[in-house]
Amino acid sequence: MQKHDQQSSGTASSGRRPPIQNQTVRIVGIYALFGLAWIYGSDHIIDLLVDDKGTLLKIAVTKGFVFILCTATLLYFLINRFLRQLATADRGRLESLERLSQKNAQLRLFFEAAPASLAMFDRDMRYLEVSRRWLSMYGLGERDILGLSHYEVFPEIPESWKEFHRRGLAGETLREEADEFRRADGSLQYVRWEIRPWYEATGEVGGIVIFTEDITERKRFETALQANERFLRLLTDHLPGLVGYWNADLTCGFANSPYREWFGRNSDEIIGTTMRELLGEELFAQNQPHVSAVLAGEPQHFQRTLVKRDGEVAYVWSHYIPDLVDGSARGFYVLVSDVTELKRAETERQRLEHQLQQAQKMESVGRLAGGVAHDFNNLLTVIMGLAQLGIRELGPDHPTLVRLEGIRQAAEKSAALTSQLLGFARKQTIAPKVLNLNDAVEEMLKMLKRLVGEDIDLAWSPGKELWKVRMDPSQLDQVLANLCVNARDAIADIGKITIETGNVAFDAGYCNAHFDFVPGEYVLLAVSDDGCGMDQETLAQIFEPFFSTKEVGRGTGLGLATVYGIVKQNNGFINTYSEPGEGTTFKIYLPRHSEEGARTVPEAVPAPAHGGSETILLVEDEPSILNVAVSLLALQGYQVLPASKPADALEVARQYRDRIDLVVTDVVMPEMNGRDLVRRLLPFCPNVKSLYMSGYTANVIAHHGVLDQGVNFISKPFTMNDLAAKVRAVLDAKAE
Repeated sequence: MQKHDQQSSGTASSGRRPPIQNQTVRIVGIYALFGLAWIYGSDHIIDLLVDDKGTLLKIAVTKGFVFILCTATLLYFLINRFLRQLATADRGRLESLERLSQKNAQLRLFFEAAPASLAMFDRDMRYLEVSRRWLSMYGLGERDILGLSHYEVFPEIPESWKEFHRRGLAGETLREEADEFRRADGSLQYVRWEIRPWYEATGEVGGIVIFTEDITERKRFETALQANERFLRLLTDHLPGLVGYWNADLTCGFANSPYREWFGRNSDEIIGTTMRELLGEELFAQNQPHVSAVLAGEPQHFQRTLVKRDGEVAYVWSHYIPDLVDGSARGFYVLVSDVTELKRAETERQRLEHQLQQAQKMESVGRLAGGVAHDFNNLLTVIMGLAQLGIRELGPDHPTLVRLEGIRQAAEKSAALTSQLLGFARKQTIAPKVLNLNDAVEEMLKMLKRLVGEDIDLAWSPGKELWKVRMDPSQLDQVLANLCVNARDAIADIGKITIETGNVAFDAGYCNAHFDFVPGEYVLLAVSDDGCGMDQETLAQIFEPFFSTKEVGRGTGLGLATVYGIVKQNNGFINTYSEPGEGTTFKIYLPRHSEEGARTVPEAVPAPAHGGSETILLVEDEPSILNVAVSLLALQGYQVLPASKPADALEVARQYRDRIDLVVTDVVMPEMNGRDLVRRLLPFCPNVKSLYMSGYTANVIAHHGVLDQGVNFISKPFTMNDLAAKVRAVLDAKAE
């Protein structure tokens, strides 16, 4: 800056004389004029007035002294005035110099303290002034570059920058907020720059000033900030929940993509919207307590239902998190999770859990019922056998005969009860056959119409091209009879019962939503009524043994339990639909039987109940049953060889060998089961036939109650006629 001021001062002095020289010329001129006037004027006047030389000499001397006095006085006043003017001029010049020095110091301070790098150039782009920040920013160190050309200092400067310089020297102001600059070491630098012209006193452009600021760190920070913002926006937009921010004045400051989609608005439409406007009055009123609490600094977590734009009701968890600054909330974050599917899954889980518990309970009750029925059947076998033996030994007119007959009838009713228990427990002995349900139901219609009565309309709706099933016909009879009786009891006076069949296929999706169902093809058997119906509490218990809504004495509570057991034993499913006053529908699904070449097996003709003379090995570990069975078979004329355990039976077989025609054995015994015993007997009696007896079949001779191929079985309890007929049938059967 000093060099610039010196150049300006030199230019001004070359156009005018200095002030001191002017004053000197003025004083000399005044003195010369006064001297000439005094000498020539006084001499001319004296010559006119005085002719005496002596007088002239005196006058000349006096005139000299007067001249000296006058000129001295004149010079005093002129020089004194000049000196005062000179002193005043010096003070002004000193003050101007001080002001200029102060301005230079201020300008230097501005150059050095400015946050940007500064450089001042003349029209030839020579450095007039430069800041230390400029030297540091461009790696110039302490180099003195004043007076040097900018293009000498930076010979590699591109043509584009030279064009910017030319435009600035032409009076144009240029700027760029972020420009890439490749430094000499190859590093990339970002700068913000501005080029401004400066002007001479004459108004002409004297050069340019360049302001540059290194914004590399700021640019890196902005880039990182933008990357973080993109990451957070991408993250929030792909979150499964709603993410938003609400300012303290309840205007929306941010909403992610799910948030916008939920309310059907784009970003411009939702940002700045008030919460009242977005939610509506009703929902806003519900939110108000939570909003007030979160703005007071208390986080809020709550569950509620929301209605989507399409009208669907959704369950959501809402979290309001305050944005605290110095202890006060300037807004709050909103996190909303749509838990509708989770809620549905939880409801479904509870439903399936309840069904599983119900199935487990039914399974436990079934095992209990099967065990009770097995032991009870053993007792009933003895009771029925002894009663029949007593009736046979007493004459027809004996007074005790009536009582024995009563005992026999009661035992038979008890046997029917245990048969139902075994049906529920899925341990009922069955002999399945391939059936067409349409044909089987039609054969039962007359009996079912008599069962339900004349006041009830029994409608039959058979399905077309019905698939075959494989089950015991007697079980189908039990199912239809029990369902129709229940339907009849549910109808107060006049009503209607509908039986229908059809083909149904279940896929994996349906079975996943319905507990205990298995994908596949099934035949539907449905029984519906328009009776009183049932509530959900009753519906949950209808398949439990001994549960009944009927009056005491009108039912055993085993009808539907038996239906449930039969369906499960045949690998089927059962669904019940009922509402109070709307009637009830039972839908039974039985697996389709698709065995090629399968045909319906004709019913076996019961064998005549007469005796014989063959030798029978009877094996039974229960002494009372063994004694009764021996007596019953002996009355039929058979030679009976009793054995109370398998070891005794093997010993008897060694003794009698081929003379034994038939082995009648219990299935479950302590040392070995009946089937293993028969195998052990074959070496001694290779042609012996076998008949198994038990209170339930177990898995020794059957699987899930279905008898193995070629197995002869009689179920306990049995009557004398039942035993005689079965023994005769086995003995008369041809060897396969």
